[in-house]
Amino acid sequence: MNSKKAVLILGLVVVVGISWWFTRLKLDASSQENAGNEEQLQENRERMATWYQAPREPIAGKAAVGTPECIEFWNKVRALDLNRQQEEFPDISGLQSLQPCKEVPAPLKNLNDHYQKVCHAQKDSNQCLVALYYYRAALTDYMTRDVALSSIQDPKVLIDKMLANREVDPALSVKAAERLSELEPQLYEARKAQVLGRLFMATQQKAGSADSLWREVEITIEKAKQLNESDPELLEAQMLAALLKGTDARGAEELAKEIAEDYPQEWRGPYYAAWALFKEGRGQEALDFLSEAQRRDPQNVRIREALEGIKKGDAAPFKGDISFSDLSQYF
Repeated sequence: MNSKKAVLILGLVVVVGISWWFTRLKLDASSQENAGNEEQLQENRERMATWYQAPREPIAGKAAVGTPECIEFWNKVRALDLNRQQEEFPDISGLQSLQPCKEVPAPLKNLNDHYQKVCHAQKDSNQCLVALYYYRAALTDYMTRDVALSSIQDPKVLIDKMLANREVDPALSVKAAERLSELEPQLYEARKAQVLGRLFMATQQKAGSADSLWREVEITIEKAKQLNESDPELLEAQMLAALLKGTDARGAEELAKEIAEDYPQEWRGPYYAAWALFKEGRGQEALDFLSEAQRRDPQNVRIREALEGIKKGDAAPFKGDISFSDLSQYF
C-alpha cells in the first residue's frame, strides 16, 4: 500500500471516528435532555397536585362581600385540606355545625346547591370531592373578583381562578394562567391551560372571523411546546386548531400525517389525518387512516363512532371534543 493511500484511509477512519463520537455525544445529550425534561414535568405535576389539594388562606376585606355566616362558611370550605391519605376523604363534618349561609350570591348558587346536595347525601364519595374542588375554586374566584391579577402572588388563588372560569369566562381563565406563568415560568400546566382556553375562545367565533384568535392559539401552542413538545394532548390541540380554523385543509392533513409518523403508538395522528382527508372529500383514505387509529387504540369510542358515521353517510362523523386530561388527575 503506497503512502498516499494509507494516509487517505487513515483520514477516512479519523473522520468516521470523529463523526461517530459527535453522534454519540448528541445522542447522550439528547437522552440527558429528555430525562431532565421528564424530571421537570414530573416535578410540575407533583407541585400542581400539592397546590390543588392544599388549604386556602382566608380572604377578608372588601373582596369578601357577604353575610358573616357566609364568609365564615366559605373560608371553612376553602381551609379544607383535600389531600387524600390512603384513599381517605376530607372530614367535612365541621362544616355542618356552622350557621347556614342563607343569602348565597347568584354566581355561587348553583355550585353551592350542588355541593349541599351531593356532599350531604354522600360525603365520602368522588362526586362530593369533585363538588368541593369546583365549589372552592368558585369561592376563591368570587372572593377575589375585585383583586387585580397582576397583584396576586399565590399560585393556589390563580389555579382556582383558572378552574372556576374555564368554561364561564375562558378569557379570564387564560389571564389567570398567564399570570401563573409569570410566577412559574417552567410550569407546563399553566401554558397548557392557556392553550385550552384560547382554543375554546377561537372555536366560539364564526369561521373566518377569528384569524387573530387562531394566531394567538398557534403562538400559545408554540410556547407550550418549549416545555413539553411531545405531550399527545398538546399535539391534538395543534391538529384541532389546524382543522377548525378552516383555511388550509391540506396543511392540516400534512401536519396530522407527520404526527402520525413521529408518534407511531399514538391514535390522535391518524384520527386527525382521517378528519382532514374527509374534509377534502377523500372518504376511502379517511377510512384507511381511521382503521390505523383503531389499530393503535381498539377501545377508543371516538374512533369507532367516526368509522360508523362515515359508513352510514353522516355529514359530520368526527368530534371536535379535545381529549385533554380531566383535572381530577390532581384531585
